[in-house]
Amino acid sequence: MSTLTENILTISQLTRQIKDTLERAIGSVTVTGEISNFHRHSSGHLYFTLKDAGAQLSAVMFRGNAMGTFFRPENGMEVICRGRITVYEPRGNYQIVVSDMQPRGEGALQVAFEKLKRKLYDEGLFDESLKKSLPVFPDVVALVTSSTGAAVRDMISVMQRRNPSVQLIMMPVQVQGAGAAEQIAEALDHCNEYGAVDVIITGRGGGSIEDLWAFNEEIVARAIARSRIPVVSAVGHEVDVTIADYVADVRAATPSVAGEIVVPAREELLSRLEGIASAAGKFVDSSMRAYEQRLRVMLSDRAFSRLEGRLQGLMQFVDERHQTAQRIIEHAFERRQHRVSLLRHQLDAHAPDRFFRRGAVLMRRGTDPVTSVQQLQPGDFVSLTLRDGSAEASILQIKEHEQKKD
Repeated sequence: MSTLTENILTISQLTRQIKDTLERAIGSVTVTGEISNFHRHSSGHLYFTLKDAGAQLSAVMFRGNAMGTFFRPENGMEVICRGRITVYEPRGNYQIVVSDMQPRGEGALQVAFEKLKRKLYDEGLFDESLKKSLPVFPDVVALVTSSTGAAVRDMISVMQRRNPSVQLIMMPVQVQGAGAAEQIAEALDHCNEYGAVDVIITGRGGGSIEDLWAFNEEIVARAIARSRIPVVSAVGHEVDVTIADYVADVRAATPSVAGEIVVPAREELLSRLEGIASAAGKFVDSSMRAYEQRLRVMLSDRAFSRLEGRLQGLMQFVDERHQTAQRIIEHAFERRQHRVSLLRHQLDAHAPDRFFRRGAVLMRRGTDPVTSVQQLQPGDFVSLTLRDGSAEASILQIKEHEQKKD
């Protein structure tokens, strides 16, 4: 006859048997449910509960897998999770260890988009009164985007063609996937700390809603909103609209259009200068003619008939003054044209192609231009910009020129 003392198991032994049985019997599964009790630990691990109308399941997603999640999970979001069923032995709870998590269809992303859009709208972040005007003649433009994408090449090409004297500062960031939103927001803040930037362009080329999701994150929207420097959003194609577009001071349909909006063409600048000079001359001429016409009307009055001779002398005096004024305006206009011609020659003289054709190379370490070997150390990686493209290089040896003694 058996007794209670036979086949006694410790709690740990029983839990381990249950764990082994579950893992063998069920193993990997794909489940769908609503997130609740969501918590992102300082370690980067995600802890949450998946639930539906009839049951709930504890879930954990460790940092390595969580970093590959392109969206930001939150309570109430419907998701699809793939992972393995196991038992957390210290508490005796069965759970799913999630290896991959996605929103349940584009509809879930659209709901998240509309929810954040409504929240920021209610806070006033989209108000037109907050929009800053772009500078007419920017000297320094910062590009917050991927350094390897087609979007940045298009923007650089457009802006250098329109006005090669504008300085471009590259702020390379990840534009999709885990951590992209944080990098974009940090780069925007750095541009404001730097202080010498006149306008910022942030964006990327086209893609799916998942690819563009970093620009729908709240952290990016708030970084744009607090920027003291005007921000142009240039995300995807014309049909793509992101939260960043609503918050930015100006929305460009494409990255190439952003370059056209921010940097006026050199010909446009020269045309504006010529237009100002021409308008000034026309204004003076029109004013003189108006005064002459008023004087003629006054002379037609009978009350001035006895003063005809004297007034005719005044008319002659006015005509002479008019001619003198015209000569002054013409001379001033010639000086302005000469000044415009000098500016055109100066712009041409500073065109990058002139230096590149001579074999010059623009070298940067990170985002900093390199002008002296004292900025470099063996092993440093640098980027080289040439006339027809760019290259990456590593510094093998540093050799300074011997300074001449007096």
